[in-house]
Amino acid sequence: MAAVLFDADALAVAERHGAESQFRWLATSDDPEAAALRAALQRGFALAGARGGELRKALEHERWGQHAGAIAHFLTLALLDAHGFEVRAEPSLGGQSPDILARRDGASLLVEVRAVTGAGSFPWEERRATGREISPEGRERLAQSLAVILQRKADTYRPLVERLAVPFVIALYEDKDTTVAPVACDLLYGRAEPRDDSRAAAGGAFGEAASGLAHVSAVLVFGRVDTPGGELLLRGELLENPRASVPLPPAARPERLRRYAVDGADRVRWHHAAATFRINPWKTPSE
Repeated sequence: MAAVLFDADALAVAERHGAESQFRWLATSDDPEAAALRAALQRGFALAGARGGELRKALEHERWGQHAGAIAHFLTLALLDAHGFEVRAEPSLGGQSPDILARRDGASLLVEVRAVTGAGSFPWEERRATGREISPEGRERLAQSLAVILQRKADTYRPLVERLAVPFVIALYEDKDTTVAPVACDLLYGRAEPRDDSRAAAGGAFGEAASGLAHVSAVLVFGRVDTPGGELLLRGELLENPRASVPLPPAARPERLRRYAVDGADRVRWHHAAATFRINPWKTPSE
């Protein structure tokens, strides 16, 4: 029988949390949004293998970003699975264990995951409640935070990626925020042309050899979408590195993500409209 993420032990932990606890809401609420998110996380848990127990413990702790980080990992596994990838959580690859090894149609992909929610000290929940946008100062703090996250992930896995010569993607989970992807675009490509939102392929951190991101094939930014009935819909952007040492092959591109990639004129631009997609929680990991 398949292991259950929100089993009796997890529910007992949730009951000990305070009334405002996100984990308590997630584990015990009859809210359709909570129920839909539970089902998607269960799918990710089924795919996590031996790492599932560690991620479940992290899900129960709301300090230091552990809760959001566990959600990010489970949903990234489910997202890749929904696009037909075979996934392995924390495979041992020559002394290093990236978060995910994904394979599809003969293409392999290494994925590192990080939750980036809150946009500094002015989280999206507060911005939505007040109707205020993130300030220029807050946007700059977010850009600096993203730069540090991407640099650390890139530095850690550079030896492995260069040795295996496989595409490497850093996945950033932004929950229901909508600020992370635009800030990441400015950081990675430079400022956009106002007329068509395109950028020069040689701009930004992706265009700078000193940035140390040449082996990063793409940055994937994804999150959840508000729905009237609380169903879970995900949406995401795949920000491809036009100067990647190992570019993403077509088989390694999740097709339901909005791609920002180079065109024939050596500029990067959006290649199709934004789309949303569902996670099927009822599949078995072998399907």
